[in-house]
Amino acid sequence: MPRRLLLLVGVASFVLALNLRMGISSVGPVLPRVVHDLGAGLVYGSLLTTLPVVMMGLMSPWSARLAVRWGLEWSIVGALLVITVAVGLRLWTDNPWLLLVTALGLGAGIAAGNTILPAVVGTYFPAYTALMTGMYTVGMNIGAGAAAYGTPRLADQLSSTWRGGLAVWAIPALLAAGLWAIVALRVHRPPRALAAIRTSGRSRQVALVALLFGLQSMTYYGVLAWLAPLYEERGWAADRAGLLISILTGTQIVGSLAAAVVVQRTGRLVGGLRLAAVTFGAALLLVALTPTSAPWLWAVALGLGSGAIFTLALTVPLQVTDSVDAGRQLTSRMLCYGYLMAATGPLIVSVLRSASGGFVVAFLLLAGLCAAASMIARSVVHSAALTSPHGPE
Repeated sequence: MPRRLLLLVGVASFVLALNLRMGISSVGPVLPRVVHDLGAGLVYGSLLTTLPVVMMGLMSPWSARLAVRWGLEWSIVGALLVITVAVGLRLWTDNPWLLLVTALGLGAGIAAGNTILPAVVGTYFPAYTALMTGMYTVGMNIGAGAAAYGTPRLADQLSSTWRGGLAVWAIPALLAAGLWAIVALRVHRPPRALAAIRTSGRSRQVALVALLFGLQSMTYYGVLAWLAPLYEERGWAADRAGLLISILTGTQIVGSLAAAVVVQRTGRLVGGLRLAAVTFGAALLLVALTPTSAPWLWAVALGLGSGAIFTLALTVPLQVTDSVDAGRQLTSRMLCYGYLMAATGPLIVSVLRSASGGFVVAFLLLAGLCAAASMIARSVVHSAALTSPHGPE
């Protein structure tokens, strides 16, 4: 395959990854304004983060069918156009229900991008799957951080409302769709049927792996939705609170890369998972009990822990299976069930916040979820590895 085409696909993959978290992470820093202006409650606010994650879980098994019908490249164009429309509609949102509809559309587009992007890596870069996977993970974190940092600032500059700050992220999605259209036109190949994804017969294996991924995702999305509002309740300005999210997502890059390198060199997947979960949980405990003593340090620790455990959780299916197809099947089930669990994180935080009058109980619970992930790490890896002749430690 021509190097120029590979370079174009590599750049397009990174740009796609940038857009897979922007529409979600942009909401948190302006959530108090959204809830106030629309006359809604905190539970409604949590749905703006919860519904996209629900759709990411529900739509994951269906994304391969899109690739069969349209091909990988045109499927990505379609997914990015869905994201563009969903995010762009937020500029004209005056009805709370319409904003929820945009959240559903956003989640559907993200689900397709999440599922198809690994197939693109396997198709175009079969010898560099780890490198390219790391690249698009970094892209997701950069996109999430940029949106969290930029939304409150752009909201003030563009239209003096949160609507402009949220809708502006439709522009990079539209540009990414155009870039992928160029890729699709240059490839000139018909849609290729992908291997069918069937439910694994090892139900305990699927349940344990999905539980690990779901616990860390519940925690992460709970933090992503409510960390900024927690500090705004403490008197912080919205842009300053959004900067905490940017620091968190920025240090996720460091945590992801460091965890991948260390575990690859040592082979200690269980130890890596436990250390990441403990780091994430300890940071949440500190945010709950003493949020203002060293908030920037807590954000760094949150990023390191969440980035490491996310990356390692994604590697579990690949490490404990003995074929690419088996790894892909287990990954598909993990993402489906895990993201459905994750969707409850922001909602649980909002309910506990309303019931207790603060975020202490909610963030203590999130720390407890990390503790649970740490305790089941060995069972997850060893149970799954029993089905593989070369499972990890």
